Amino acid sequence: MTSTSWKTFLSKQLKTNIEQQGLSSTYTSLATVRADGTPANRTVVFRGFAGEDHHSETGWQSELLTMTSAKRSRKMADIAHQPIVEVNWFMGGTQEQFRIHGKCYAVQSNTTAQDLKELEGAVTKINNVKNSSDNQNLATRAFLTRLGDKNNNNTLDWQAERLRQWYRMHDKLRGTFPSSTNDSEPLEIHDMDDQGWFVNHDKEKQRLLEEGYENFALLVIKVECIDHVELNSGAHSIFKQDENGQWIYKKLTSSL
Repeated sequence: MTSTSWKTFLSKQLKTNIEQQGLSSTYTSLATVRADGTPANRTVVFRGFAGEDHHSETGWQSELLTMTSAKRSRKMADIAHQPIVEVNWFMGGTQEQFRIHGKCYAVQSNTTAQDLKELEGAVTKINNVKNSSDNQNLATRAFLTRLGDKNNNNTLDWQAERLRQWYRMHDKLRGTFPSSTNDSEPLEIHDMDDQGWFVNHDKEKQRLLEEGYENFALLVIKVECIDHVELNSGAHSIFKQDENGQWIYKKLTSSL
């Protein structure tokens, strides 16, 4: 393989695995460090790259991995203590492993632009998108509505992105986020208002939606290095940044 964008390569391999094995290929493991210095690991779901949607044009692109979490999750405390994390992603269809090292940022209801200043420049605005497009899904329409005039800026509104990811979540999973109920009933989003805010026509479910959203966090990983192993052949390589911040690709000695 010649030097190439790790994002292009990772996306291509993920697409192949989804075609072979379904959406379970988006499951990966996120490793963190607890406050006492011991390791913690759990299965999470890759939610795509920040600002991007597979089926709807948002006008943004990035190389930032996204995942989601409830604020009450123990991994949130781990990340607050030590934001350096590692993702171990085994893709069974193509029999390869990606170990992705980087820094994790948690976008919560009280997160400010200043808290995410290190991500400036990591998301790129690529064009202006009109909110009236029939091809846009509800998540993208809400995202663009929340941006409003700010969509002309070159800095992503991370609260608008957090809201977009809330829209994209499955109804059943969304229902696990409110803390005032143990029922975990599906929470549907029926529509949005003229501010891009989610709407359920049932008053109680609307309350639970808003409570759940308060407990919802978006995890954003800025990648620093990727270690890649092809398990069938043992081929081993890495993607990393040089001293100028340019990505380079390097083959290593074959190793499992």
